[in-house]
Amino acid sequence: MKPSAPNHQPDPIRGDVVYTLPHAARLLNWGRRAMQQAQRDGLRTVLYGRNKYVRGQAILDFFEMLEGRDDA
Repeated sequence: MKPSAPNHQPDPIRGDVVYTLPHAARLLNWGRRAMQQAQRDGLRTVLYGRNKYVRGQAILDFFEMLEGRDDA
């Protein structure tokens, strides 16, 4: 019998944490293009040096904004 995979839940997005864009994408199970589209759609990010960052609260706010859309 094949062992079952562990019941792994993704880490929740925390409003008080700053994530790199690649880390946030992994937590959301999004690819690079999905992250780029989210930024075009209003996800607030910060460029510092060569890296982009996103506050957890900005991600949560982004999803609240999406929920409030008429076409969502």
